[in-house]
Amino acid sequence: MNKWQALENVLNDQYENVPNELWSDEEFVFHASHWNGYNFRFANSLLKSNKKFVLKIIKYWGYSLIYADENIKKDKKFILDAVKFNASIIKYIDPELRRNKDFVNEVLSVTKYASEYLDLETNKASKQNSEIK
Repeated sequence: MNKWQALENVLNDQYENVPNELWSDEEFVFHASHWNGYNFRFANSLLKSNKKFVLKIIKYWGYSLIYADENIKKDKKFILDAVKFNASIIKYIDPELRRNKDFVNEVLSVTKYASEYLDLETNKASKQNSEIK
């Protein structure tokens, strides 16, 4: 089965018919995830830890970050770069970062759109901090 036939299986929610090795193929995983971001959950661990590839996926489907490697979700620089493309990813980063007021302020300095995805308590604290300054 070629990757395009396998992609038809993905589009028809017949994941059991997709050969495992295709979940290591960047092109295949990109197309499968572009169709539906939840398909990123099937990607192999190397793709889930590849920052450049993860960024390509989360530009379209921010919620796909939930399936990325934990180290990516903790990487401040990656998050600050990625939030420029899709503010919704902030919901899926490491919880410690979401509670870090300094980091939240950094994120908000990159994009104000992230505020709607932040924890209310942290968001209130950040707004108060910015009003104090």
